[in-house]
Amino acid sequence: MSLQTRIVSSVVGYLAYPAGVIQALVRYTDWWQPATTSVIDVGAARRSSAWSDGIPAGLLGTIDERAELCRRMQELSDSERRVLFLWYVRQLDAVDIAHELRISRRQCFRRRASAIRKIVELGEPDRAA
Repeated sequence: MSLQTRIVSSVVGYLAYPAGVIQALVRYTDWWQPATTSVIDVGAARRSSAWSDGIPAGLLGTIDERAELCRRMQELSDSERRVLFLWYVRQLDAVDIAHELRISRRQCFRRRASAIRKIVELGEPDRAA
Protein backbone atom coordinates (compact mmCIF):
# COMPACT_ATOMS: atom_id res chain seq x y z
CA MET A 1 0.00 0.00 0.00
CA SER A 2 1.46 3.35 -1.02
CA LEU A 3 1.86 6.28 1.35
CA GLN A 4 -0.78 8.28 -0.52
CA THR A 5 -3.29 5.41 -0.25
CA ARG A 6 -2.64 5.12 3.50
CA ILE A 7 -3.11 8.87 4.01
CA VAL A 8 -6.37 8.94 2.05
CA SER A 9 -7.60 5.83 3.91
CA SER A 10 -6.90 7.44 7.28
CA VAL A 11 -8.66 10.67 6.26
CA VAL A 12 -11.66 8.77 4.91
CA GLY A 13 -11.74 6.72 8.12
CA TYR A 14 -11.59 9.89 10.18
CA LEU A 15 -14.53 11.40 8.29
CA ALA A 16 -16.52 8.15 8.52
CA TYR A 17 -18.30 9.26 11.69
CA PRO A 18 -20.30 12.40 12.52
CA ALA A 19 -17.89 13.31 15.34
CA GLY A 20 -14.96 13.24 12.90
CA VAL A 21 -16.81 15.42 10.40
CA ILE A 22 -17.70 17.92 13.12
CA GLN A 23 -14.11 18.03 14.35
CA ALA A 24 -12.86 18.60 10.78
CA LEU A 25 -15.37 21.42 10.29
CA VAL A 26 -14.33 23.05 13.57
CA ARG A 27 -10.62 22.73 12.71
CA TYR A 28 -11.15 24.08 9.21
CA THR A 29 -10.24 27.60 10.36
CA ASP A 30 -7.54 26.77 12.91
CA TRP A 31 -4.77 29.32 13.42
CA TRP A 32 -2.22 27.54 11.22
CA GLN A 33 -4.43 27.64 8.18
CA PRO A 34 -3.33 30.26 5.66
CA ALA A 35 -5.38 33.45 5.65
CA THR A 36 -4.54 33.96 1.98
CA THR A 37 -3.69 31.74 -0.95
CA SER A 38 -0.03 32.16 -0.05
CA VAL A 39 1.00 29.08 1.93
CA ILE A 40 4.67 29.91 2.41
CA ASP A 41 5.60 32.68 4.83
CA VAL A 42 9.20 33.33 3.87
CA GLY A 43 9.70 36.36 6.11
CA ALA A 44 8.75 34.45 9.24
CA ALA A 45 10.92 31.51 8.15
CA ARG A 46 13.98 33.74 8.12
CA ARG A 47 13.27 35.17 11.59
CA SER A 48 12.09 32.09 13.43
CA SER A 49 13.72 28.70 13.79
CA ALA A 50 10.28 27.18 14.46
CA TRP A 51 9.28 27.79 10.81
CA SER A 52 12.51 26.78 9.17
CA ASP A 53 10.89 25.82 5.88
CA GLY A 54 8.31 28.63 5.86
CA ILE A 55 5.31 26.33 6.32
CA PRO A 56 3.54 26.50 9.70
CA ALA A 57 3.53 23.30 11.73
CA GLY A 58 0.16 21.56 11.52
CA LEU A 59 -0.72 22.88 8.06
CA LEU A 60 0.55 19.89 6.10
CA GLY A 61 -1.09 17.44 8.49
CA THR A 62 -4.56 18.72 7.61
CA ILE A 63 -4.32 19.27 3.85
CA ASP A 64 -5.67 15.82 2.96
CA GLU A 65 -8.47 16.16 5.52
CA ARG A 66 -9.42 19.58 4.16
CA ALA A 67 -9.32 18.36 0.54
CA GLU A 68 -11.57 15.38 1.31
CA LEU A 69 -13.96 17.56 3.33
CA CYS A 70 -14.14 20.06 0.44
CA ARG A 71 -14.81 17.27 -2.05
CA ARG A 72 -17.71 16.01 0.03
CA MET A 73 -19.05 19.50 0.74
CA GLN A 74 -19.38 20.13 -3.02
CA GLU A 75 -21.98 17.36 -3.14
CA LEU A 76 -24.25 19.14 -0.61
CA SER A 77 -26.97 21.58 -1.53
CA ASP A 78 -26.33 25.30 -1.13
CA SER A 79 -28.61 25.49 1.90
CA GLU A 80 -26.80 22.61 3.64
CA ARG A 81 -23.39 24.16 2.96
CA ARG A 82 -24.64 27.53 4.20
CA VAL A 83 -25.88 26.04 7.50
CA LEU A 84 -22.53 24.30 8.09
CA PHE A 85 -20.61 27.45 7.19
CA LEU A 86 -22.62 29.62 9.56
CA TRP A 87 -22.53 27.01 12.31
CA TYR A 88 -18.87 25.94 12.26
CA VAL A 89 -16.92 28.66 10.44
CA ARG A 90 -18.76 31.80 11.54
CA GLN A 91 -19.77 30.02 14.77
CA LEU A 92 -23.22 31.57 14.98
CA ASP A 93 -25.89 30.34 17.38
CA ALA A 94 -28.82 28.36 16.04
CA VAL A 95 -31.11 31.36 16.63
CA ASP A 96 -28.88 33.63 14.53
CA ILE A 97 -28.55 31.05 11.77
CA ALA A 98 -32.30 30.53 11.69
CA HIS A 99 -32.86 34.28 11.53
CA GLU A 100 -30.32 34.75 8.72
CA LEU A 101 -31.70 31.86 6.65
CA ARG A 102 -35.33 32.64 7.54
CA ILE A 103 -36.04 29.15 8.81
CA SER A 104 -37.08 27.84 12.20
CA ARG A 105 -34.49 26.96 14.82
CA ARG A 106 -35.65 23.34 14.68
CA GLN A 107 -35.17 23.27 10.90
CA CYS A 108 -31.68 24.67 11.43
CA PHE A 109 -30.79 21.68 13.63
CA ARG A 110 -32.35 19.27 11.13
CA ARG A 111 -30.42 20.70 8.18
CA ARG A 112 -27.16 20.57 10.10
CA ALA A 113 -27.70 16.93 11.09
CA SER A 114 -28.73 16.00 7.56
CA ALA A 115 -25.67 17.69 6.04
CA ILE A 116 -23.28 15.95 8.43
CA ARG A 117 -24.95 12.62 7.74
CA LYS A 118 -24.56 13.19 3.97
CA ILE A 119 -20.86 14.03 4.38
CA VAL A 120 -20.35 10.75 6.24
CA GLU A 121 -22.32 8.79 3.62
CA LEU A 122 -20.29 10.32 0.77
CA GLY A 123 -17.23 8.58 2.17
CA GLU A 124 -18.79 5.12 2.06
CA PRO A 125 -17.14 2.90 -0.57
CA ASP A 126 -20.29 2.32 -2.65
CA ARG A 127 -21.08 6.06 -2.75
CA ALA A 128 -17.56 7.42 -3.37
CA ALA A 129 -16.87 8.71 -6.86
